[in-house]
Amino acid sequence: MTGVALSLENAQFLGGIDAAVRLTPAFRLGIENLDVADYKKPVPGGRKHPLEPVRMVLDEAMRRYTRQNAASSDSWLGPRLHAALRLSRREAGSRDVWRFLGLWAADYVRWRFGPEPDETDPQKSAAGERFIGPDYKQAMARLWWMSELFRNGGDYTTAALALTNQDIINNFFRSGTAHHRPTALAVLEVLPRTDDGQRLLHGRAANALSAAIQVAASTLLLDAVAVDVPLDGAARRHWEEQGLSGDHDPRLFFESLPEGPDDPPVPQESRQTMTGLLAELLADAPVRGKVRG
Repeated sequence: MTGVALSLENAQFLGGIDAAVRLTPAFRLGIENLDVADYKKPVPGGRKHPLEPVRMVLDEAMRRYTRQNAASSDSWLGPRLHAALRLSRREAGSRDVWRFLGLWAADYVRWRFGPEPDETDPQKSAAGERFIGPDYKQAMARLWWMSELFRNGGDYTTAALALTNQDIINNFFRSGTAHHRPTALAVLEVLPRTDDGQRLLHGRAANALSAAIQVAASTLLLDAVAVDVPLDGAARRHWEEQGLSGDHDPRLFFESLPEGPDDPPVPQESRQTMTGLLAELLADAPVRGKVRG
């Protein structure tokens, strides 16, 4: 078997990989193994997160979706990956963790971002940032953090919707305003959707709105305009402990969304305030191709 990160192939618990690791194009393509034994590190805090639930949801995503339609798997996989890998925000903020996961699950990274399996040119392999890059580029970090920031309390419905639009993932998610929950959820309210309401339309509106929000955030204190409530630390710890103890079986949620940490939902008044504000910003934003009246 080739394309394996040696010393990680039989790992049962999450670990870390040091930033000094270097990936060869041949490994990224899957035609060469990579020995990473010298780069292994513990998870910050030392907790033992089981990897079996993560493998289950990755394998199921690759079974459900064709390689040609891999981008569509993001919406299904994101919430289920988040529920399978119950990290604290401190743990999830460690790039060591995501480097480990990108190399341990290199088969998924290649499936999602690499060329067709019969490709033999290493220069056409998946980009290194998809294995070990920052959270907005790394294949699994982007899904986990999108699900963390766009869920509404324990409800992942809004996160799944956000993950239907690659422009939100590639642009708005990278900004600090994505951490303001009323703003994040309001973005989903004002962007155009498909007729069935299940997907956000791809296109220029999301990019224009993201840029407009950044300009507005430079002069507005979003927390004052739309107040949010604190997250529930006790509920979060309980949710994390369920994952550490193996109480979560991801197979029960292949057809329905799991439940996230039982944080309080975004206050409806704040959500409505930001929806009104963002609707105005989008109406005035310079969207290429938009015909103005």
